[in-house]
Amino acid sequence: MIMSKSFMYSLLLCLTLLSGCSGELFTIYKIDVQQGNAVEVDKVEQLSIGMTQEQVKFLLGSPMLTDVFHPERWDYVYFLIPGYGEQERRHVSIIFNGDKVTEIIKSGMPAETDEDQAAAETDTSSES
Repeated sequence: MIMSKSFMYSLLLCLTLLSGCSGELFTIYKIDVQQGNAVEVDKVEQLSIGMTQEQVKFLLGSPMLTDVFHPERWDYVYFLIPGYGEQERRHVSIIFNGDKVTEIIKSGMPAETDEDQAAAETDTSSES
């Protein structure tokens, strides 16, 4: 059975166009998804022991998580799920004694290295 020339040309054209779909020309756009508090490094660096709850709230905003069983602990959690690239997770916990900050626990901050994280886990930055 002989195929017509117009059918062959149409098939060749379709195959050529479909082969272009695997390149960068036809990529799907994926949006970045941000969830939680925007935990910015420069604002977290401004936190210090002895600050009041109002000062912390002014600097970082309202906490993402407050536990009714532990009202002295505020948690700020931030997730960035980019359309392309690696996920980012930042978590800052602030412990209060009364109205004053007594401990700041940071994890996932971009400027931190593995050594900084290990030191933060062993040193609790608390004041007596």
